Amino acid sequence: MSFTDEQVMLTLAGLSYRGFADVAHEEPHRTVVCREILEGLRTLSPVRENWELVWGPATDRGPRAIFDSSAMYVVRHRSEPHRYVVAIRGTNPISLGDWLIGDLWVRSTVPWPYAAAADRVAISASTAAGLHTLQTMRSSGVPAPAPPNPAGRAESALVTRIEHMDDSLRRLVRLPVGLALELLFSGHVDPPIPQMNLRPTLPPEIDSRGELDLLTFLQSQAAAATRPLDVTVTGHSKGGALAPTVALWLADALRSGAAGEAWDVKGNAHVSCHAFAGPTPGNAAFAQRLDAMLGAAHHHLRNTNDIVTHAWQDDELRQIPSLYDKRSAPFEPLLNRIANGVQQFQYRQALTGVRKFKGALDSNRLFGAEFVHQHMEAYLEELELTAEGIHAFTFFV
Repeated sequence: MSFTDEQVMLTLAGLSYRGFADVAHEEPHRTVVCREILEGLRTLSPVRENWELVWGPATDRGPRAIFDSSAMYVVRHRSEPHRYVVAIRGTNPISLGDWLIGDLWVRSTVPWPYAAAADRVAISASTAAGLHTLQTMRSSGVPAPAPPNPAGRAESALVTRIEHMDDSLRRLVRLPVGLALELLFSGHVDPPIPQMNLRPTLPPEIDSRGELDLLTFLQSQAAAATRPLDVTVTGHSKGGALAPTVALWLADALRSGAAGEAWDVKGNAHVSCHAFAGPTPGNAAFAQRLDAMLGAAHHHLRNTNDIVTHAWQDDELRQIPSLYDKRSAPFEPLLNRIANGVQQFQYRQALTGVRKFKGALDSNRLFGAEFVHQHMEAYLEELELTAEGIHAFTFFV
């Protein structure tokens, strides 16, 4: 059976969530994540045995954080080795820090470094922080996957994860309204934007440990390739905002003409993206740049009943209270305040390559259950991946 690009890309994006609840650090964590991704590449029908892991997985977690907040890996097609996919993880659902920095840091914007200042192209601080993390991630090669846990240890690890997840989710349920209000409307509590070089250059020589960032890795692959690379960036949720951002970064770097930026000196590489369920990465000028620079190479699948895709475009934020009838109506005052607070930043979704659908609602679901269903399961249903036995829990294990 053949699968569409959307089906393949959503599967690869979903696999980036694997290992999100692992509490190990450094190499043990990376090998656990690697094992889970490799298992998915081997068993899930849309990607089964067609793609090989060639870089990563690379992960990142903040200081004193229990769980990682970013993850990325690269696969190459086995029979068409010029095809590469960069898969970016969305929000770690049990990391409060990731929610705050990765999603809700939208009261501040950062200029897009490849655009003229007069064009006022900007991305949210959340998008900038996420992009900078991805740009600085390094991988020294694909690690040997960790062996499966013995049954007893697996059960013990599962109990530990459930305890961490339960505690984090309880705190998340209690705090999101207050945290969002503080972050969005109390400018004095906004975290200062750190110095971030969002326009990195290729290093003059390879790291002595053999660790490659994404740009250097793609340069090495382009130099060795016998035909132009076809690089697709994919992601879901936060990853759905970062995927077009990373794709635009790679495209801008190729076309800049500046020394140390063109990762394909032949200039023939093709960059595209497949985003799913993404919020706005930047302002209207950034959306226009995405439309102009990526054009038909930009793809975004949006469920109009998915609350996340309504952020942070102010007119779409105001639509959220009517999405789930009486279940979402009580949020109208809050959403109006949020919309008023972000209106000045003119966040907008790109228009080219957007495909919309309306996920089926179930009035028997509680608000939270409907929110979660529309954000992942509805996409799997729309792409008929549930018929292949792929569900949200396939990735969140």
